[in-house]
Amino acid sequence: MTDDSQQELLSRLFMVRHGESTCNSVHRIAGQRDAPLTYLGRIQAEKVAKGHRDQHFDRIYVSPLTRAYETADIIFGLDDLDERVVVDERLMERDFGSYTLESKSILQRRHGIAEYERAMNADSATMHGGETFQQFNDRVHAFYEQELLPALRRGETVCVVSHKYVVELICRFILDRPAEESYDLRLPNSQMLQGDRIHSYVKNENETMNMVYDWIVVNHPVVFCAGLATGLLANLVGLRLSTSPYVLLLLLVLASVITMCRIELENARAFVTDRGTLRSVALRYLALPIAFAALVHWWDVGSSSTVAITAVFLATPSSVVAMTVSRCLGGMIMPTFAQVLLSSLAATLSFSAVLALTLRENVAPAVAISAATSTGVVTAAYVLVKRLRERSPIRTAKYGERNSYVAVLILTAFIVLVCLKLDLDGFTTYAPTAVGIAVGLRLVAALLKRRRHVQTLDDYTAMTYPNVFVVVIIAALTGNGPLEQVAIWTLLPMFLLSFFDSFYARSLVVAPDDPRWPTVLKLPAHRPVRGRPATEDPREPSIPARS
Repeated sequence: MTDDSQQELLSRLFMVRHGESTCNSVHRIAGQRDAPLTYLGRIQAEKVAKGHRDQHFDRIYVSPLTRAYETADIIFGLDDLDERVVVDERLMERDFGSYTLESKSILQRRHGIAEYERAMNADSATMHGGETFQQFNDRVHAFYEQELLPALRRGETVCVVSHKYVVELICRFILDRPAEESYDLRLPNSQMLQGDRIHSYVKNENETMNMVYDWIVVNHPVVFCAGLATGLLANLVGLRLSTSPYVLLLLLVLASVITMCRIELENARAFVTDRGTLRSVALRYLALPIAFAALVHWWDVGSSSTVAITAVFLATPSSVVAMTVSRCLGGMIMPTFAQVLLSSLAATLSFSAVLALTLRENVAPAVAISAATSTGVVTAAYVLVKRLRERSPIRTAKYGERNSYVAVLILTAFIVLVCLKLDLDGFTTYAPTAVGIAVGLRLVAALLKRRRHVQTLDDYTAMTYPNVFVVVIIAALTGNGPLEQVAIWTLLPMFLLSFFDSFYARSLVVAPDDPRWPTVLKLPAHRPVRGRPATEDPREPSIPARS
């Protein structure tokens, strides 16, 4: 076949990965578990339908798994009597065995990024049960040879609605690549990939850099600590730099927006109105800090005293960093976001009250700045990203997924810049307070988290990582030197203790075989039978399944 004829043939091939599923939203591997679409997943499919409304398809091949079938139904309006539709079992996602319903980040940390990629794209001793790569390859190749190529050679325009690793395997067949060259193509949910553009799509992917990006996100504590070390060393050799608080605020906003792009904001209401979450936020971010600040005010201690500064940190809302931590430790992510949002809203009252009770100067500016930086930043980022996800659901989710590492690097730059303002001579004055705050917040989180709950890890994560970045900005804008120094010093024990959090999280994370997952992820007990091609003769066209 000439290059021109192959291009013409491939120009009639379209492939779609299903929209976001409930497993995608919690960063867990679905495999052949029948996870349905999320609200965003349906919006993504609707976007594809609008973009290809005038495109005619002679044949539509669909995986029987619900997330793929729902995607195809939204795009094409599947009809049981539509002879174009072929539901084929061979298009199901690979059975990942022991990896099924595991957190991707936990697996990447446990086995390393390279070994995780090997397990997902080939065979690995770390994955037990399920399908071998050869079994998976054989069934998808059978579909490719017996169904897809004959349809294309008959001059038909074909769409395949399937799954990430199935689509990537078909791409490998088209490109005639050896197995050892396979790697994650980062195919976003619901993106329509045209066959004659596969070469350029693959060309834009870099295996090594993709693994580096994943490593940065999964090992963000190492990256943050490296930033701390860099800033401290630069400070030690005499490079002192005072960065504008407004520049620091801009960095914080950018990191917040990127982090939220991949969060399932459309389902936020279910978590924000959760009674357990509301109870935790009311106790942790309202009652506790206000009561503590009232005692501080009653004792009439100075605004730069240890107890006054501790009160400020108790009132500090949860940081957007907590969402990245939740993802990497195996949490559900959205419950952490709910606490980030609610604690930021609570900060309008509690943070302002604490600052008013503990500060002796610049109270009004401090209150205004706290409302703008803590509540305003998170709320504005939430509204902006939610709007972006509504207007461009595929591109926004894709951007958030691919650029998670950028948010980590932006916060690392923030850390480096504030470390250049650090008073190294004040180590004995401020460091003990910083260590006490970092340890104390973990003790508070451990005491207030819900016991043996599916959201326990998210509770702990949200309450453990206060928005120290905001405290640094408020202190700088109000000229509170001691508070600023303690806040910067607190970054060091906070991220060093994140290694302890990785260890402690093992006792909090919900195991993949936990009986609560089917309810949480809306997984049916039995997959609906939607049929498969009736003919086994590769020379004959398939008889469409009557689904």
